[in-house]
Amino acid sequence: KYEELKGLKDKIFKRLIGIKREIFEFQVAILEDALIEKHKRGGRLPKLSLEDILLLMYGYLRDYTTFLKLGMYFGLHESNAYRWVIWAEQTLSSYMNEDFNITKLTKNKEYLVDVTECAVERPIVQEIQREYYSGKKKKHTMKIQLIIEANTKKIVYVAFDKGSTHDFTLFKNSTEDVDKDVNMIGDSGYQGLDKILTNSLTPKKKSKLHPLTDQDKDLNHLISTISISIEHVNCQLKIFRILSERYRNRKTTFFSRALFLCSLYNFCLDI
Repeated sequence: KYEELKGLKDKIFKRLIGIKREIFEFQVAILEDALIEKHKRGGRLPKLSLEDILLLMYGYLRDYTTFLKLGMYFGLHESNAYRWVIWAEQTLSSYMNEDFNITKLTKNKEYLVDVTECAVERPIVQEIQREYYSGKKKKHTMKIQLIIEANTKKIVYVAFDKGSTHDFTLFKNSTEDVDKDVNMIGDSGYQGLDKILTNSLTPKKKSKLHPLTDQDKDLNHLISTISISIEHVNCQLKIFRILSERYRNRKTTFFSRALFLCSLYNFCLDI
């Protein structure tokens, strides 16, 4: 319970919950306003405190355990644990309300693009299995494409596709409305990016007859140094095991949960 965590140091609190203490307390205030609005006309108040409801939600996202086990920890039935987790998610999501729009990309800023994969349950139908199977990960996955601003590390745009889709194909399908003069840096999976965006950079690949020159190697090293930032963003998102472990829920909820965590990441940057 939250009362037992009050005495923890801020660093330990963040390691345990996944967010800083001041952000946690700010979100408790958001839930408090929402609860007052919810019970304007009466109704039974929750058995748990708002701090414990928020802990319940982060316990689910952080550890991705079952609602049965969460309910036992907090003295709730699993159905009540589920309801309060969904309520807290939806309340915070409506408050943060992040708009990941591709038209936000401007040519006077530099952006990084990368794809991360999250394992999902194998579909029953064989034809659908092929669509989700990722040859790179050797399992069935969903792909999350992130575009972040290089300086601020803020997520600007998010796109999704099935595991069999190539990273570059996902990029082409999801960025048709982007300004062609945008500065974009991608990894070696985005070969040919310069044909779509004139001000883009990707690492050069060697071939049997054309080995890399010292200048090419220096350029690749520079691109890797800049691109590591988006790998750090992927790492921050996958602190929550609901994205790093096999997603057991319905795939329709995967998008909303991934967008919620991306919004949470940006929210933590702004606070």
